[in-house]
Amino acid sequence: MSDIDLSDRKKQILYQAVEDYIENASPITSGAMVQKSETTLSSATLRNELNALEQMGYLKQLHTSGGRVPTTKGYRFFVNTIKDNCRADLDGLMKIKSVFEQRTINLSELIKVVAEKISEVTDYPTIVSLGGIDKLEILSIKIIPLMTNQALMLIQTPRGLLNNTLELEQSVDEQSCIDAGRVLTNKFAKMTIGEMVDNIVTKHQEIIQELNEYAGFFEYVLQSLVGLTKKYAQNGVYSKGATKLLKNPEYQNVEQAKEILQLLEDKEELKNLIDDDSDDEIEFSIGDELCDERLSDCTIAKAHCKINGENIASVGIIGPKRMDYAKISGALKFIVDEFNKPDLLETSKNNKKGDQYD
Repeated sequence: MSDIDLSDRKKQILYQAVEDYIENASPITSGAMVQKSETTLSSATLRNELNALEQMGYLKQLHTSGGRVPTTKGYRFFVNTIKDNCRADLDGLMKIKSVFEQRTINLSELIKVVAEKISEVTDYPTIVSLGGIDKLEILSIKIIPLMTNQALMLIQTPRGLLNNTLELEQSVDEQSCIDAGRVLTNKFAKMTIGEMVDNIVTKHQEIIQELNEYAGFFEYVLQSLVGLTKKYAQNGVYSKGATKLLKNPEYQNVEQAKEILQLLEDKEELKNLIDDDSDDEIEFSIGDELCDERLSDCTIAKAHCKINGENIASVGIIGPKRMDYAKISGALKFIVDEFNKPDLLETSKNNKKGDQYD
C-alpha cells in the first residue's frame, strides 16, 4: 500500500503524529493529539484513524495498552512530505559559511572543521568523507623547499589546497622550486589531478626537450601524486560529535549505544555508509532501509557535494529515527550550496593575495 492510498485526513493526522513524536519522544495517543492540536475531530475519531494508520504500517504500538510510535514507513512518509520545507539554525550556519570563506587552510583541514561545525549546528554525530580528489581541476602548482632534501607541493584546486611532501635526492634552492612550480602549472593547469597522473610521462618528455633542469621533478611529483590520492582514499574520513547521540533517549541502553559508538570509530564502515553513487543531492536512509541491525533505530542523512557531476565529498549525519528532519535538511542543503559556490575560488585568491609564492 502506497502513500497515495491515504486520505487527506489520514495524511494530516500522520504528519502531526510524527511531528509530535519527533518533538517530544512521547508515544502518540489520540487524547494528547486532541489537546495539542486545533483539530475539530473527536478523540474517538482520532483513535480510529490512528488504528487505521497502524494497520497500514505507518505506526506501531510498543505495548498493548500504550500509545503508538512511527515506523520506518511512517518516518519515510514524513520525510517525503517535508522534503521541500527545510529550516535551519541560521546563526549556526553562518559559522559554517565563515569556514568556507577562510580558504587559506588546506582541503583536509577544511573538511575537518566543517564536520565539527555541522555537528555543533545539528547536535548529532557528523561524518565527512573526502573522495574523488582525482576529479579536482588543477589551478596552480607551487613547490616550496623544506629542510633535508624535501619540498612541499601545493596544488590549488577550486575547492581548496592539497599538499604533499616531495622526497628529493638533494636539496633545492627556493628560486628553482618557484620556477619548477611555474613550469608544472603551465603544463597541467586546467587538467584534473587524475589527468595529470595519466599524462605526466608524456609531459615529462616535453620538459626534457624544453627545460631539462626541471625534468627531475617529475618522478618525485608523480610519486607524490599517487601517494596523495591513496592518502585521501584511505584517510579522508572525519567524524565529530559521536557522544552527542547519548543525549537522546533512544540510546540510554548501554549495549546499544556501545555498538553505535564503535561503528562511529571505524572509518572504513563510515565511508561505506555515506559514500554511494546516488544522484540525489540529499537523502535519508531510515531504520530498516539501512540493512544493518545496529542501525535499526537510526537515520542517516547524507549530502553529496559534486563538481561536474563527480562526487567530491559526502556529508553524513547519524541520529535517531526521531531526528529533526527539516532542520537536518536545511543544514545539508546549505553545505551543498556553499561547497558548490563558484565564487569560493575568488575568495581564496583574495585571502592569499600577497603570498610570496603567487
